[in-house]
Amino acid sequence: MAVRGGRLEFLVPHLLRSQLLRPGFVRLSLRLGVARQMPSWAKLQFTNAGVSASDLDRVLGRITSLPSWVDEWESLGREHEQGGRDASALGQREQAARRYLSASAAYNFAQYVMFLDIERKRTLHEACERAYECAAPLLDPPAERFEVMFRRQPMVGYLRLPKGERPAPVAVLFHGTNAVKEELHWWGEALLERGLAVLTFDGPGLGQTFRRLSMVAEPRPVGVAIMNQIETRPELDPDAVAFFGMSLGGYLSIRMASHDSRIRAVAAISPPYSADIYWNVTLASMRRELAALYNLEEEEMGAAVDRITLADMLPRLRCPLLVAGGGRDMITPGSEAWRIFEDARCDRELIYYPEGAHDCFNVMADLRPRVVDWITRQLGRRRRPLATRGSQPEENGWLPAEAVDLDFGEELKGEQTQRTWHREPRPVESGWPWRRQPGKPDFVHRLAPALPEAPAVATPPSAPDTPDALPA
Repeated sequence: MAVRGGRLEFLVPHLLRSQLLRPGFVRLSLRLGVARQMPSWAKLQFTNAGVSASDLDRVLGRITSLPSWVDEWESLGREHEQGGRDASALGQREQAARRYLSASAAYNFAQYVMFLDIERKRTLHEACERAYECAAPLLDPPAERFEVMFRRQPMVGYLRLPKGERPAPVAVLFHGTNAVKEELHWWGEALLERGLAVLTFDGPGLGQTFRRLSMVAEPRPVGVAIMNQIETRPELDPDAVAFFGMSLGGYLSIRMASHDSRIRAVAAISPPYSADIYWNVTLASMRRELAALYNLEEEEMGAAVDRITLADMLPRLRCPLLVAGGGRDMITPGSEAWRIFEDARCDRELIYYPEGAHDCFNVMADLRPRVVDWITRQLGRRRRPLATRGSQPEENGWLPAEAVDLDFGEELKGEQTQRTWHREPRPVESGWPWRRQPGKPDFVHRLAPALPEAPAVATPPSAPDTPDALPA
């Protein structure tokens, strides 16, 4: 039986997840104590984000329903936030920073399961931001507010500068849907240790940056604005900038880098080739909730989803690309990373974990050093001589029509392209992640050199049936 986008056996695990995420099933599972029985591999999603093992066990032991999930995590956040105030009053800066970071993480996971109660979700997100803002000046190095003006509105992020010589190379980080920039703190720590300045911004659908879905479908001017602001800061090297994103933030990073030649490298973990994989397959039962994140009606969001695709952007990408995915990812199927690797024409690298979950959180101890090392190497190689610095992107001008409507501007330039699916994606076995054997995770590593410029064609070339058939 054929299903749009792939064979049925490939989609079964994702269709199953779509049913398991239904609110009624979730409520029943929590009432039966599923949270207390969370396997160790699933707990990594929390501990990787700064939640201690003792706090996690304490909270999970009290959760019996969706409301109690929110209440218990919020209670933990308040406890740590007050602990941060007490430590700060006593002059214990390191202890205060740790407590505020723990509070920020707890507030983040409190809002994690809320979609339709937008007001409370925003209140919890504001608490997450508030706790991290208290921690920011206490960190070593400290995090400072970084604003980028875009269409007369400030996009707010954080900048952390490494110790060492200036100007410093820069990594710009984006998260995905239903996440917050504050949880990228630990990625920032790893990059800072390698001498990179770190900029974190809120990604689509939440936070202080992307409020409307149109910004997700067309983020290219946002990337230009960020790069323009980096060029005004003498402590930052505008000729050594990498963009990095998780999930839908990876899509944003690739799309921005395909437009602005000042971006020297781009890395993405669990990025979608096209957002319709969420809307039509993996999160199909949560359409109403996803639309609520963007303040849209379900019909309005459904009409916009087809625009969120890399199909017409990947051939334009010229900087080196690193993409990572997981075979057990039930939100962004691992085949999406393979498709991006196949369709890109730049120097590119793929890291694929057959047992990796979404954002590869269960193999993060292996993946994070690889990604950080790759970004460091790319920026070290691609600094231009001083005589050529400050050049503008090859195409950062916008038609007057785009100031009114980006779709209309794209149509005038002939950039509207219909979405095309590849044939026969590789089916993923539907085994369970907790059967993974302990030890170093298995992974597939592929490299491909840049391809020569090719004339435009009406239909993209078809991909091999399986990743194993790809040339190294």
